Amino acid sequence: MNEQRNPDVVIVGGGAAGSSAALVLGRARADVTLIDAGRPSNSPSTGIGGLLGNDGTEPADFYRRATEELAAYPTITRRRATVEAIHSEGSPRWRLELDDGDTVLTDRLLLATGMAYTLPSIDGLEERWGASVFHCPFCHGWEHRDQPLGMLGGPAERALLLRRWTNDLTLITHGTDLTDEEVERLEARGIRIVDGEVVSLDGPGRDIAYVTLADDTRLPLRGLMVAAPHRFRQPQLFSSLDLAITPSGHIRVDEVGATSVAGVWAVGDLTSPMASVARAIAAGSTAAAAITHDLVAAS
Repeated sequence: MNEQRNPDVVIVGGGAAGSSAALVLGRARADVTLIDAGRPSNSPSTGIGGLLGNDGTEPADFYRRATEELAAYPTITRRRATVEAIHSEGSPRWRLELDDGDTVLTDRLLLATGMAYTLPSIDGLEERWGASVFHCPFCHGWEHRDQPLGMLGGPAERALLLRRWTNDLTLITHGTDLTDEEVERLEARGIRIVDGEVVSLDGPGRDIAYVTLADDTRLPLRGLMVAAPHRFRQPQLFSSLDLAITPSGHIRVDEVGATSVAGVWAVGDLTSPMASVARAIAAGSTAAAAITHDLVAAS
């Protein structure tokens, strides 16, 4: 096992939030180690929707350019690895064990691993995730505008939101119980309600041609919005740090990304169910500025 030097900041995760933080910190002449396994959570997406200057950019292209930008700064060291454990050391405060056998010590830790998505167990759904199956209308609604779309289950508010992008919308209950008031609101907006359970999606490649229900009914759709709750990718990392967690299952942070544990910040999808690349970039930049002020105060 090799013990590495003690950088000013270690960032765990090189997605949008982590890379944004690394850029700001590196430009502030902080000694940054960015540990990244190269598996951003939005990699299945066909494009990044709603990101100014990169609207529609494929995630692989976005992260390639981000990597190139960070490589221009000698203050930033990128490690292609996975953090397997984080231990409290006293001084330096944190010791990170990597899957390549190395360890890294630091006093400041920024968590930006992103979250995994819990997808419905439906035949043909996972391979279409990020294309014709999506959970965020702000990210994918424009690409599916005016198409026949479906929504899997409730709540009614999300169906009413998706209605902005199409006049041809079907809510498939999939076990959801709708109140009379919800049914009235949905029908008033022209949203069809189909009582049934989806068992499969079919269509060429990553497209949907139709969805099949348990009673063999086929609904011709071109897109399907589903709920995809977040879950921690590496829960053992966060449980060992004893971080405060929100009711939604995310890491609790203040307005600059500081967690309940001194010396630990968290950004991006780890901190909110409102996941988007734009929000992640902003959070990474904000936390990086706060960490820079912390470095100044300690010098």
